Amino acid sequence: MSRDSDGTDLFLTAAVPPGSLPLPERLPPLPAKWSASVADAPAKGIWRNFDQAKIRCTMSACGDGLHCYKLTRKLAQVLGPGTCRECKRPLVSLDRTGQRDLADIDHTFAALQTEAIRHYFWHASFGQKALGNAQRAGRRALHERVTNRIRSRIGAAEPFRDGTQTPISPARADALDFALHAIAACCRTCASYWHGLPKGRPLTESEIEYLSELARRYLDARLPDLPDEGQRVRSRGNSALRDSSNVRPLAPVPSPSGAPRRHAS
Repeated sequence: MSRDSDGTDLFLTAAVPPGSLPLPERLPPLPAKWSASVADAPAKGIWRNFDQAKIRCTMSACGDGLHCYKLTRKLAQVLGPGTCRECKRPLVSLDRTGQRDLADIDHTFAALQTEAIRHYFWHASFGQKALGNAQRAGRRALHERVTNRIRSRIGAAEPFRDGTQTPISPARADALDFALHAIAACCRTCASYWHGLPKGRPLTESEIEYLSELARRYLDARLPDLPDEGQRVRSRGNSALRDSSNVRPLAPVPSPSGAPRRHAS
């Protein structure tokens, strides 16, 4: 690692592709607390502060490598895209993430995690609602629901109450809400500056599918042990995914006509 003229640490990268600013080749591992399977572990380091802080889009902890790229109109006049609003350093290439290239997904996910709000939803333990929602739905249903969630939340040219449509509190957010915040598809404003999807026109089906694939890969990464089919969780809580004895497959719920219908999770 080298330092710039003011003594600030700089990342060294082996070969920075065109159109990119330096990113760490590998993100440092986080304490085990920040995975769904050990949600009851004590918070340590910066995560102790995150536990106490109000989660918001403009949060930052630049000393720990967690920034905020959401610029106000005034800041946008003097700072370029991908520059942290707090430390004023250009750190990511939003032109590159705006290419929406699934072959470049590792870079996109690494870049997203340098923003504090994205990093939080990439690593913070799922709340009880999110875990229960995921367990009752199962991987297959969650994957199927992603596209409609993205279309309904940010697919319109001018989404209703843009910026507030996706719950940000871990106590209220479900599994798909976690995913949308993590991949910057929680509102059209975030999708615009991370993925080059400006307001003023509806999203195309290919754009919705790109964001859906990001969300599906996020869910697979965060919940690797989630069963494909929905499960009935006997005891609610963060231990649901740790103990397979607490779950059993859902039985079809009969409709008034006697024909089976899908269980509503």
